[in-house]
Amino acid sequence: MTETVYLTSEDTLPAIQAKMRMAQADRVLFVVPPGLNLSAVELRVLRRDAVAAQVGVALVTTDATLRGLAAREGISTFRSQRRGERARWRRLRGDGIPRARGVGTAVTTAPPAAGLFAKRSPSGFRPAAFLRAYVRRRNPWWAVLGLTLALLLIFGGMLYALTFILPSATITVAPASEALRVNIPLKAVQDARLDTAAGIVPAQTLSVQVAGDARTPTTGRSDEPVGKAAGRVVFINRTGREITVPAGTVLSTATGNNVQFATLTAAVLPPNGRGAASAEALDAGPAGNARAGTVTRVEGPLGLSLLVANEANFSGGTTAKKGVVTEEDKVRLQAQLFEELKRQAIERLDERTAGERFIPRESVSFLTLSPTFTPFVGEVSPDLYLSMSLQAVGLAADSAAADRVALTRLQDAMPPGTRLISDTVRFTPGSVVLEDPKTLALSVMGEGTLLREIDADAVRSAVLGLPPEEASRVLAERFALARPPEIRLGPEWLPYVIPLKLPVLPWRIRVKVDWDAAAQLAMRK
Repeated sequence: MTETVYLTSEDTLPAIQAKMRMAQADRVLFVVPPGLNLSAVELRVLRRDAVAAQVGVALVTTDATLRGLAAREGISTFRSQRRGERARWRRLRGDGIPRARGVGTAVTTAPPAAGLFAKRSPSGFRPAAFLRAYVRRRNPWWAVLGLTLALLLIFGGMLYALTFILPSATITVAPASEALRVNIPLKAVQDARLDTAAGIVPAQTLSVQVAGDARTPTTGRSDEPVGKAAGRVVFINRTGREITVPAGTVLSTATGNNVQFATLTAAVLPPNGRGAASAEALDAGPAGNARAGTVTRVEGPLGLSLLVANEANFSGGTTAKKGVVTEEDKVRLQAQLFEELKRQAIERLDERTAGERFIPRESVSFLTLSPTFTPFVGEVSPDLYLSMSLQAVGLAADSAAADRVALTRLQDAMPPGTRLISDTVRFTPGSVVLEDPKTLALSVMGEGTLLREIDADAVRSAVLGLPPEEASRVLAERFALARPPEIRLGPEWLPYVIPLKLPVLPWRIRVKVDWDAAAQLAMRK
């Protein structure tokens, strides 16, 4: 177990020793700050103390001087704390002071005489050995090893030089592309977890409410009164005093439908005299076109003192076609406002998803709230007005989870030995079925473009020793390529030596697959 101890620039050797003794692990890793300098003597004392305590010690420092001093004392050093905690450390050893051997009984031995077979005489004299001239000495092991290495280097240098002299070729190919289409079934389940294998993505219910007003011209038509009838009446004063008939005095017919009129001007009647005034029907329409002599009644208290009559017909009461609210107008206006509020509700739902989710339109349900029409059916009005609210509830699926599941299914459908161009991957929504309020079954069409890998060894074997033109034709026939292969012969450092054929040695042919060019050609289609 390793325990890491962080030192400060103020720590002394006794403080470091105390921290080492307080450690609970068998290995203590000291992190030395840049400002703390330890001498060789301090490191030696620390090593001896660690050996005595049977604790492993290592340092984390980037100071080259401190690392060198620690290496002389056999203390491991590291540049990072992570490396120091995982690596193996040097085993700390003691000073190695030899122990004194016990003194035994002295034995006197006569020294051997100097000779041919004695290595050394007691006096230090070493005679020269007499060897025969035909005896061959064995070479030492380091001489044999050096000779072997020299021969290997020479042989390797010759092979390296030969690679520059022999013909070479570089073949660049761009694999052809093919389309991939996969129908991917998915299920969006409310509050579910992502299950790539089962194709289940999490979903969430979202709800918004919008309100709006709408207006539409009425389509019903009916004859409605538009002009008021007008004429003149003559008043007769039946009393012996002067009477003033004010403007606005109400008159009416005494026969048939009771049609009322009102005077437009005032009239002053002398005693037992008469006077005339203009009058107009109170209601518009042809009913006010009273015939002469039919307006004979004065409404109110003046009717006891006055007589009235119209000497001529009243005229000017007319009718015209006017709009009337019908039931079809209500249905049409509500449908128009419903479509507009649906559009607004879907926009609000899309804003709430913020690109992190998507709401299939088939999962959204709409509820109409409190539609109010003005005026009612049958009433005369050129326009019909409607105020209404709409509540929309939809199931929003996680877009990132759906893309992950769809991409996994698309990759699973890839044939072996192919690569998928990421920029060509696209997903098109398909059918959507709302199985229940919490489950939405939908299908996604995944599309992409694939590039098939090309076996470099097969390319080399197909063109060994062929002229470039024939090699290009053979490669175009045997492999699916997006464009003709590019063949470049070498070596390039010999401008006056141009090979006419490709090398017969496979290792002198380099095959390069240009994936980027193949992807660009595929995306142009």
